[in-house]
Amino acid sequence: MPQGPPQQAPQPQQPPQHQGQHPQQPVQQGLPRQYHANYGGAPNPGQSAYGVQAAPAPVSVSPPSAQYAPAAQQPWGRQAQQPRRKRRVVFEIILLSLGTLGVLSIVALMALGMGVGSIVVATFLSLIPLAIVGFAVLWVDRWEPEPRLLMAAAFVWGGGISVWLASLMNAPFGLFLGGIFAPSMAPELMPAIFGAPIIEEAWKGLGVLLIFLIRRRHFNGPVDGIVYAAVVAAAFAFVENIQYLGGAGDGVAFTFVLRGLASPFGHLIYTACIGVALGVASRHKSKLAWLWLMPLGYIGAVALHMAWNGFASFADGLGGLVALFVFVNWLPLVVWAIILVWLRKNEVKLVGERLSEYVPSGWLVPQEVTMLTSMQGRRQAKTWAARGGPAAATAMKKFQKAAVALAYARQDLYTGHTGIRARQDELALLEQIGQTRAQFKSALGV
Repeated sequence: MPQGPPQQAPQPQQPPQHQGQHPQQPVQQGLPRQYHANYGGAPNPGQSAYGVQAAPAPVSVSPPSAQYAPAAQQPWGRQAQQPRRKRRVVFEIILLSLGTLGVLSIVALMALGMGVGSIVVATFLSLIPLAIVGFAVLWVDRWEPEPRLLMAAAFVWGGGISVWLASLMNAPFGLFLGGIFAPSMAPELMPAIFGAPIIEEAWKGLGVLLIFLIRRRHFNGPVDGIVYAAVVAAAFAFVENIQYLGGAGDGVAFTFVLRGLASPFGHLIYTACIGVALGVASRHKSKLAWLWLMPLGYIGAVALHMAWNGFASFADGLGGLVALFVFVNWLPLVVWAIILVWLRKNEVKLVGERLSEYVPSGWLVPQEVTMLTSMQGRRQAKTWAARGGPAAATAMKKFQKAAVALAYARQDLYTGHTGIRARQDELALLEQIGQTRAQFKSALGV
């Protein structure tokens, strides 16, 4: 963690009450207990809660001065972001268009070669492991949901562009390397052992890298890296499963059990190495950290992929098959699950630390920080806000989303990767927090 706070805005002034401060009103009955200062008692100096306002604590993270204040009449923050938003959409539309075209063309070619009926059945069966992985990814992503349009772009990159390029390069590259490093190996094994791990992880990893470089604001750490890598990998596996199941003939049931049920997370296990490496790079002080961290992740992905393909090519009998799944698939999956739990705890801690920096100046209160760093607290807050109707519930949801985004924008000020853009994001998000808080409080009459 970088030492010292990021550079502050000019000499601070206290924010106006309607821009994030809580009006001085008595505590309302029926609010969630954790939202009352001191759990229903009088607030300590510097504390406030929904409906309670006390004297501000000493300022350590100052609210913006008047020229930076997140006010509706200050348009530069939002206007400055509009060109970037348009460029991001163009980037995603290009990926979506090319990737979707790639997926459809691949499936069409498979249907011509294997028969429409076989591909329809294979597609239906392939949706099952895709759903398993998809639910897992969404469960992980619920802490700080990534933009759905970007997730869709990552999906079609994995299932379209990556599959197309890998299908063209796996065989020649595998035969070339196999001829150099294992000339006595059967030629039909070389593409799987030497070609697929190197080529497939390169193209899948390139998709994750593009998101990291172009949508850096939405790549906020190792967990995000795993999410994007998992989406790319899940799409790749989905199309690959259609190919294997479509050509399995009478062995389709056996192939489905092995690929769809026993090892649905295979490609995720490999490509997650790249995602974590880029996630670590996003927290590094150097903007160029990805240049040496990305290759490390890529080597890990290739090694795991090559181990699976290699052992699968030479596994003999039921014992060999069981050992393959236990030690090369399930054990790495358990290790990744443990790593992910640890990473999530670190994310919660980071969000709490960054949001706590806005407490002394009154932009947030301790109870809000506590709520925002707990999934249970967020659910309770949304349930409470829903008493004010759909508009209040929507405002609370937007409030939570903006607050978590604010924590990561604040972190970007520490790393310095996004420059003035992080400050612009911070001001816009503070404005949104004040507006959405006012909306759900007004609807609830507090």
